[in-house]
Amino acid sequence: MRCALKDLKTLSYTISKKVKLGHTIYLKGNLGTGKTTLSKLIISEIFKKNKKKSPQVTSPTFNIVQYYPVKNKLIIAHYDLYRLKSKLDLENIGLFELEDKVINIIEWPELIKKKNINRIEINLKHTKLKNERDIKIKYFGKTK
Repeated sequence: MRCALKDLKTLSYTISKKVKLGHTIYLKGNLGTGKTTLSKLIISEIFKKNKKKSPQVTSPTFNIVQYYPVKNKLIIAHYDLYRLKSKLDLENIGLFELEDKVINIIEWPELIKKKNINRIEINLKHTKLKNERDIKIKYFGKTK
């Protein structure tokens, strides 16, 4: 599907309605395709859905992960795996230990071989138009 960057808010609303605790959103795409923008919008929509004020969402590029507590047992873990080089790096950040205890949003998930059963995979690609993206979405498990 073709999507203008301004329409990512509608997409984030749809995605936020589907994800629950233990689900993962994998965001793939080259630099500058909108992975972090979409992550911010999804996090904001989840907070709004839970009648909470949305936090200032920052890119976790250097921290690798940012946690956003929504309410009691609902936490969003926003990962940026761009700088990771090996499967061992994934184990060291605790990604798999927390997988079923949070909502995961993972940018650059290419190192992950064993994917969450309940996941949404979103692939963003540049188009000839600067403010438009080609977006492919696949739903798996309980996210369907």
